[in-house]
Amino acid sequence: MFSNADVSVATAVLQWAREYLCTPNEKMRRTRNGSAEAVCPFVKASLESNHFYIEIRRDINGQSPDPIAEAMFKYRETLRTVPPFHASEQQRKSLIVIFPELPTAGAAVLDLVHSQIKSAFVRDGLMVTQCYPGCDMRSVRNPELRVYESPYPLMAMRMMAIHDILFVNDNKEWFSAYHLRFGTHFRDPKALQDYEQPLLEAYTGAKARFTR
Repeated sequence: MFSNADVSVATAVLQWAREYLCTPNEKMRRTRNGSAEAVCPFVKASLESNHFYIEIRRDINGQSPDPIAEAMFKYRETLRTVPPFHASEQQRKSLIVIFPELPTAGAAVLDLVHSQIKSAFVRDGLMVTQCYPGCDMRSVRNPELRVYESPYPLMAMRMMAIHDILFVNDNKEWFSAYHLRFGTHFRDPKALQDYEQPLLEAYTGAKARFTR
């Protein structure tokens, strides 16, 4: 159940998602000479289709990373059991787990959790990331853009998408999991959609490094 305070937390995160993640940003351009784009290309569709799910965990205070990791592993199954279920709509759903009791000074514990759980998520065809107040992580496309700073400490998960090569191309295990799902898309570069063309270099570079 949500308390009044929980409603306030959820509202703040929804506002951040709409006004920051969905709004075109001059520092986010995914194609050369392209126009400004949203920080996250998935959030708008998730919000508009009512598949942007929020969970609030006040029982976790961040004094240890273990309860956070354990919770996130359980939420992998939660994401699979909520709609939509059709394969073509899977990337519309996302799950945001908020930890409002984590103190801002200790919110970087989410970085540690992320490093511990990402491999398991990627193997399952999922992507997971951390966001928190003061987070200094930058966009892979533009190091001037801080994209992971949120009003409350949280972790977000969604189904893996073709553009996630940008987040898995520096690790052999992650790339292998990605290659199993999306490798066939790159067999004929001329058949790639316009928005997929910029991904080809990252994919071919990782393939050269990690496959023989």
